[in-house]
Amino acid sequence: MRARLTRTARRDLEDIRKHTVARWGREQWLRYFAGLSAAFERIANDPQCGRQRDALHKGLRSLTCEQHVVFFSPTRHAGGAPVILRIIHQKRNISALLFTDDLET
Repeated sequence: MRARLTRTARRDLEDIRKHTVARWGREQWLRYFAGLSAAFERIANDPQCGRQRDALHKGLRSLTCEQHVVFFSPTRHAGGAPVILRIIHQKRNISALLFTDDLET
């Protein structure tokens, strides 16, 4: 089973790519993306990994990857597959974010 990304998570990933390439170059982005991809794979293989975040949203979990926090949750829209909702820099105000299931079909 593969983890799925919401449109919001895809935008987060694109923002991370643009920032990383602009600041540190394409090679650094490729290394960073490899780490994020490994985190996505870990989530797909073990949807109960990471930290429980029910205080933010029922069923929400998170996994730290380098400077970012990957928020995910199984949803019925993906057949129970883990869905990555957001990929947020660890310094952001996480409690102010919205976590919605806008999974692309």
